[in-house]
Amino acid sequence: MCTVTYIPTKNGVILTSNRDEHISRGIAFYPEFYQVNNRKLVFPKDSKAGGTWFISNEFGDTGILLNGAIEKHKPMLSYRKSRGLVLPDIFQSDSPLTALKNYNCNGIENFTIILWEQCVLREIQWDGEKLIMKLLDRGQAHIWSSVTLYNKLMIAERHNWFNNWLQQNPDMTQKNVLDFHGNTHAANKEYGLLISRKNRISTTSITSLCIEQKKVQFRHKDLLQDVESMLQYDLMNIPHINLQSINESVQKN
Repeated sequence: MCTVTYIPTKNGVILTSNRDEHISRGIAFYPEFYQVNNRKLVFPKDSKAGGTWFISNEFGDTGILLNGAIEKHKPMLSYRKSRGLVLPDIFQSDSPLTALKNYNCNGIENFTIILWEQCVLREIQWDGEKLIMKLLDRGQAHIWSSVTLYNKLMIAERHNWFNNWLQQNPDMTQKNVLDFHGNTHAANKEYGLLISRKNRISTTSITSLCIEQKKVQFRHKDLLQDVESMLQYDLMNIPHINLQSINESVQKN
């Protein structure tokens, strides 16, 4: 939820997210296929709120959520709804973008969504009052760091690490991207790519989706348990799974 990269490749894209959370939040369920209101979706599921920070559908449309928007905000004591439920909600629609434009974000904490829909890349931010949408260059690599955990100097330095790494890795693979997310400045526990702060905020997992020539590789590493999982499938051919209990969980939370 807190460090995201987008990498265009010769035949597709790689989207990757490092999730930074308080370790008391619990271990998320590994990415799985879900049938939600006749939509075939795949995502890791938060064990506390039932939502997710990373989701994709059978067409390859993908959304990744980061905490915070443009600037670090002061959290309210309580919110109407967990922001982790935004992605499962909007991805039940034909167009997640259209659904988000019509979504009631009032009472939801500030967030940023990186949305890859119909081969168009957007950054969409909710600052607590309005949605701010930005169209991005899909042919260029991008990195985002959550403003709730990283100040401007940290974010700028992380951008430099990313740009230097890109120059050294012209032929991008998912393995290379996972290596960047898992090993860059590993000794820097405050703002390296894997953090472990004394307030018990840590990078708990790395999730990566690679789409190339309509074939998908969805990889997830649980850093708390040191366990890796992987799903491989073809676009438009996600297994049909009817999990009513999962549907109800996503909709009710």
